[in-house]
Amino acid sequence: MNKNCAIIVEDFKLIAQAWQKILEKSQLFSEIHLLYDAESIEQKIEKLNPNLVLMDVNLPYSKNGIEITKNLTKKFPNLKVIILTMHNESVYVQKALEAGAKGFVTKNSPLSEINFAIQDVLNGNEYICQEILLSKI
Repeated sequence: MNKNCAIIVEDFKLIAQAWQKILEKSQLFSEIHLLYDAESIEQKIEKLNPNLVLMDVNLPYSKNGIEITKNLTKKFPNLKVIILTMHNESVYVQKALEAGAKGFVTKNSPLSEINFAIQDVLNGNEYICQEILLSKI
């Protein structure tokens, strides 16, 4: 299996490290890098050429994760970004997808769904978590 590189952008260290453990367990990534803010993300992407960025919405010292995603996907059009957030309102999903995110998963989603979302996005698909889809019914 082809190994990939991932960057996790999450301001809470415990949550970022939990995401890192989830990705390590999936064995999809040979490199996983943590950023606790988005200040140096463009330089990291240029240096590492990641296959995936997991992006929180609420970040310190900067624009929010959706605005950052918009800037990143303009500059790096092949970059796959999954928004990971506590926000489950459809307006966030719409803005995230318009910004170029390929996935939207709430932090309330089960681990199995998060793993599926990562696989699905890496395979070139868009993914919106079940919590969001079921709230529209």
